[in-house]
Amino acid sequence: MSIAKGFKKRIAILITENKILHLHKYSLLFILLLTLDQVSKIIIRNICEFGKHYKIIGNFFWITFIQNPGAVFGISLGSELKNQLIFTIISIIATFFLIYLFIKSSHPFSRFGFTLILSGAVGNLIDRIALGKVTDFLDFNFFDSIVRRWYTFNIADACIVVGVIVLLIYYIFLEKPK
Repeated sequence: MSIAKGFKKRIAILITENKILHLHKYSLLFILLLTLDQVSKIIIRNICEFGKHYKIIGNFFWITFIQNPGAVFGISLGSELKNQLIFTIISIIATFFLIYLFIKSSHPFSRFGFTLILSGAVGNLIDRIALGKVTDFLDFNFFDSIVRRWYTFNIADACIVVGVIVLLIYYIFLEKPK
């Protein structure tokens, strides 16, 4: 083997190892956020009374344990069984699509956004499969600006929203046109 070929092979190995190392960062973030979401939901289900409001910061922030059998903003297809089946299938398809987009992307900013969205999607998918509904508990009042109280949500939902914002910033301001 020539010196040049050996050098190219070592460079290729370093690049591959570097890519793998970078994927570990996203995997760790994914696991951290998914764990935070699931542990918080378990704690809420075990220590809070369903539907009761626990005032944390005056009228601004409450913990309110509810379970949403529908989709975002309480969207429902009628029956809980229909909600569970359709929204679980949609969540599974979306999860695979997000994994594909993550693999296809190469920029750290977009990969960060996809990791956030993926961790939220999987967190809510776990609830749908295990419980048939999603546990929500973060309850904010944004001073009657949009609705009386904002819709109750969870850490997975927050990850999805922040991830979408990150991707919007990336695609609008950072991605170079091809």
